[in-house]
Amino acid sequence: MTKIRALIADIGATHARVAWVDEAYDYHDVAIHRSADFNAPDEVIDAYCQTLGIERPQLIVLAIAAPVELDDVHFVNNHWQFKLSDVKARLAPSTVHFYNDVEMLGAALPHLPESSLVKVGGGELSPYAPKLAMSLGSGIGTSLVVHHHNWLTIPSEGGHSAMMMEDQEIVNFWQMLRCSGKDEIIVEDFIGGRRGIPQLIDYMTQLLNVKHKDSSPMALVSGLIDKKDAFAVQLFGRYCAMIGGVAKNYTLITGAKSVYLAGGIIPRFLEFFVQSDFRSAFEHSASVFPLLQKIPTFVVTDPYPALTGLVQTIAFMEDE
Repeated sequence: MTKIRALIADIGATHARVAWVDEAYDYHDVAIHRSADFNAPDEVIDAYCQTLGIERPQLIVLAIAAPVELDDVHFVNNHWQFKLSDVKARLAPSTVHFYNDVEMLGAALPHLPESSLVKVGGGELSPYAPKLAMSLGSGIGTSLVVHHHNWLTIPSEGGHSAMMMEDQEIVNFWQMLRCSGKDEIIVEDFIGGRRGIPQLIDYMTQLLNVKHKDSSPMALVSGLIDKKDAFAVQLFGRYCAMIGGVAKNYTLITGAKSVYLAGGIIPRFLEFFVQSDFRSAFEHSASVFPLLQKIPTFVVTDPYPALTGLVQTIAFMEDE
């Protein structure tokens, strides 16, 4: 077997993707585990090594769906709670590095081939201008990628910011969430996979006064793909427009000159998304429409972009 330089893992609230990295900085043998089957990153790593029959290498680099500035980690969208120091101790003598998962998505952006990107709408790419990464999965993650001699990724918690009240429907949706007893209402409550989509289903069901035979997100995606389900078309049409509004606001705040949407949700209905109101919602502005019109937006179709970011980070660390 080729010598293993490192193990890498992109650990989200729903799935953990693990691979090993060779001497040429290529990754291999991606395994996808359900995060709910484990309690901490070291359990995922040990399960992967056990399956492949390999020893832990000296270097393990992990991207997790949580901030990594503090020792105590709490995954908002699953049951995981652990200390980074405890995980490092359990994985000793390996050296373990932690990064935010969307930070690693951002680190991948300059290295993704065009074949991994689907452009939505117009705009022209400026290669070294700031890039905005948005990950849409169980939650919503964001990072800004800027170039100064090298690429630098700045992670943030955009999914926990407040939702802009851009139209009356969003206001009504917000009011429904407030009436349900929520004290804090954030972007994830509108477009996150774990909370946002189910809550949008509840709202649209009430708004349209419909009783849908199967209102689960997966069933509605199936109905959307074959376009036989009018409720699904309306629901996800609204969902795509809200993503456009959120992406616009993040873009205006950060000064990004290109936007990249990643994660497991949009690729499930990519054709619909490309033709949806996402782009018109992104460009909608009475004052800065010409600016937004010039900014390209892309969907990342590579299923493992954060693994690419982790590999690039390892290469950069070892080159210093």
